[in-house]
Amino acid sequence: MIRTTRTLVAAGLLLLAGVTLAGDGQRQPGLNPAAAAELREVGLDRYVGQAQVIFENDIGNGWTQHTFEPAGGAGPLCIAGTPYSVYTRIRNPKKVMIFLQGGGACWQDFYFCNVLAEAQAPDTVSEFTGVFGDSFEDGPRTIKNPLRNWSIVYLPYCDGSVFNGDNDVFDPAFGQAIGVPEAVVRFHRGLRNATAGIDMAKSMFPGAKRVLLAASSAGGVGAVGMAPFLTRLAFGNRVDLRVFNDAGPVAVNVFDVQAVLQRAADWQFGQFYPPSCLGCDPLGQGGTALIDWRLSNDSGIREAFYSTDGDGTNRFFLRVPTQADYRGLLLSEHGALNAAHPDRYKRFIRSGDARHIALQDDQYYLNRADDTRLVDWMGAFLRARGNAGPWQDIVEDFVPLPAP
Repeated sequence: MIRTTRTLVAAGLLLLAGVTLAGDGQRQPGLNPAAAAELREVGLDRYVGQAQVIFENDIGNGWTQHTFEPAGGAGPLCIAGTPYSVYTRIRNPKKVMIFLQGGGACWQDFYFCNVLAEAQAPDTVSEFTGVFGDSFEDGPRTIKNPLRNWSIVYLPYCDGSVFNGDNDVFDPAFGQAIGVPEAVVRFHRGLRNATAGIDMAKSMFPGAKRVLLAASSAGGVGAVGMAPFLTRLAFGNRVDLRVFNDAGPVAVNVFDVQAVLQRAADWQFGQFYPPSCLGCDPLGQGGTALIDWRLSNDSGIREAFYSTDGDGTNRFFLRVPTQADYRGLLLSEHGALNAAHPDRYKRFIRSGDARHIALQDDQYYLNRADDTRLVDWMGAFLRARGNAGPWQDIVEDFVPLPAP
């Protein structure tokens, strides 16, 4: 009787600590309680539950716009101070894709980012394609999207800080650059906006069993930054959580010193790096180090990375001059992640191609690497369990870009 009582007390303490027990007495796969506590200690959850929706609008084809209260400037905002909205489409409530859109980046004297949430509203007029569509007609064949029955929470990108920033910067030059002289402050509200969107997902789909955090470009950087932790904290360890990064490079060109320094200073994302992540340096390769830390501390998560090795957009933002240089950066940083976590971190890297994102257009269905279609690789990723199965790490041999 004493042993039984102690066992029940121990199990209760574990549950209070955020740990669930599997039937064999083993800890439920997911984020370990020490890591969760560390993230809370650095304030990653500081905006959870704070955003309030003040306006909802049916925009057609099953999509609803949800606009958040700016709260006198303290709430979710776009970079120029305009309100922030997310969009939802309800299908299977047990399967939810949270999608983070891309759209450049902004820091001091570098202004190449989307500034309005409404500029990235879902297109409800044209036929949906990519991960938002049901299928694709490829000649006589119909290719079905493995995500066709998933519900979607879609987060536009307008914070300029890849969904990771939490800082306001006085910068009259920014307003002049975007043609809005009164916009003298850059509101880098990435963490607030991401938290609002993930809170929306949790409130609308509280019984979700599977959550896919997918994203493109700048959104991809956010989707492998703080967003997976926010999603895990919101939905808990019982949810099957997966991350798909479409062309978010994460790795940085550390030789572009001024840009690295300015992003770290303007966005202030380093404040959310957990202290035990020894490689999480905001002036170095902190992004890939954070992924490694997450995979080491969340035993239930799987992450996928897509890129071309000649991506012209990312080479522009990172100031990487050649295809060979960019390929070397990808293989070095993302290769180390695959080597450390071969069953839960895999790559799909196409060579000889300078195109950027793939999840939001026909390339999702047509792109191949070593004769595997990206859409099929997505399906294998969603089905992957354990260390076996059809989900493979694919890196094509080097093929030079076509001559300009």
